[in-house]
This record gives sequence, structure tokens and C-alpha cells, in this order.
Amino acid sequence: MDVVFKPSQADVDEIKGILGIPVTDTSKNEYIQTMLPLLLESVMAYTNNNFNIQTDGTLRIPGGVKIYLAKAIERNTMKTGLSARSMGSVSYSYDHSVPNELKDFLKPYRKVKFHASR
Repeated sequence: MDVVFKPSQADVDEIKGILGIPVTDTSKNEYIQTMLPLLLESVMAYTNNNFNIQTDGTLRIPGGVKIYLAKAIERNTMKTGLSARSMGSVSYSYDHSVPNELKDFLKPYRKVKFHASR
């Protein structure tokens, strides 16, 4: 049975605090609420760590992971990483991949993954 992370308002407020968004600005709350579980799922896969997620969907997110989540959300909401640009009938392409410097925040939380020998 998969347990899904359910971000609380406190989780959303912490992400907004890291990004410098005032708590009173609720314009991005729904986006942050939606993206947190999706990004955390990718963090869990990358680190091979479930961070002791509880059956009710709550967990204590470590500081480095919070910073990573906030910066990944910020990267997805901004027009960063311009990878291509055309002038004729205006075309822009953006790179939404996560830079390695952000992945460095996750290194302390990576767990070794063992594979059975064949």
C-alpha cells in the first residue's frame, strides 16, 4: 500500500518562507500544495528514503529536502533555464531539469540500495 504525502498549511507556509513569499500571499498555495507530493515522490526515489512517512500522510521533512523542494518549485514557476529562442514567430524553450547544485541538498539523505546478486 502506497502512502501519499499530504502537505499541511504549515508545510506550504515553510516553502513560501524559504522562497521569500509572504504568508499572506495565497496566490501560489494551490500550486505548492499540488507540487509538494509530486516532488517529494521524486526525492524519495532519488534518495531511496521514505523519510518515515506516516500512514496518515504526514512526515517531518528534513531541512535540506525542504530547501530542495522550495527551489524546485521556484524553478518550475519562473522562466529560468532558457535553452532556445527564435525570433521568427517567437518561440522559447525552457529547461526544467533540476541543476546538480540543487541535488547536492539531497546527498545527506541518500540511502544505499542493494541489489541481489545473480
